[in-house]
Amino acid sequence: MAYITIDNWSPEEWANLFEAYPDLNHSFYEVLVSYDFSTSALIPIHAIRNNDSAAFLNSIYGIHGQSSIITEPVAGWQINNIYAVPTELQEWIQNKFPSARFWHEYSLGIRHSISSSINGTVMLDFRKEDFVAIVTGNNNILLTQTYEYTTPEDVLYYLIKICNQFSLSREKVNLQLSGLIDKNSSLYKELYQYFIHIDFRNAAWGSTPDHPAHFFTSLNDLAQCAS
Repeated sequence: MAYITIDNWSPEEWANLFEAYPDLNHSFYEVLVSYDFSTSALIPIHAIRNNDSAAFLNSIYGIHGQSSIITEPVAGWQINNIYAVPTELQEWIQNKFPSARFWHEYSLGIRHSISSSINGTVMLDFRKEDFVAIVTGNNNILLTQTYEYTTPEDVLYYLIKICNQFSLSREKVNLQLSGLIDKNSSLYKELYQYFIHIDFRNAAWGSTPDHPAHFFTSLNDLAQCAS
């Protein structure tokens, strides 16, 4: 297992990646890809035709011609996730891994979300410099959004703003945490001062003393879609 970040994607960067990790050049029984581009919109499944998806997304984000528009049904929710992927990246992945299957991270998170609580649930998946928030309540998807942060105060600002926008009580709403956060971090300690109901979404595998199971939750969500 390896965790790699590339700040500026280019064919040269991919070539360097495959040179550094030659195992990637092998043949694989299965290849799963999760996109996390924030140019995404959720709409009812019958609200728009596929050939109108590009115009719809362009009206929101100003998508240029170098992007591929994907319309992805979200199982069990009667909604489509329409999002843009750089065409060059999409074609490169399909050429390198012709049998690859892919989903958007928002779609994966929604499929594994908890939406029945009237008090609301906020699922947070943390990376090094940003986090994904999926907010549900009363069997509705209220928000899917990616936020950048540098300090715990940045995260608190966004969470309190989300609670105020959707009338969620900080004393009752449930926070479901995953990704690069642990109980000894300053971020968790700040969250614990403002929210009462906090749980970790554990992957139930991959746990070590240095890497708790919730570090791998998003990867587990992807793996479950393939099963």
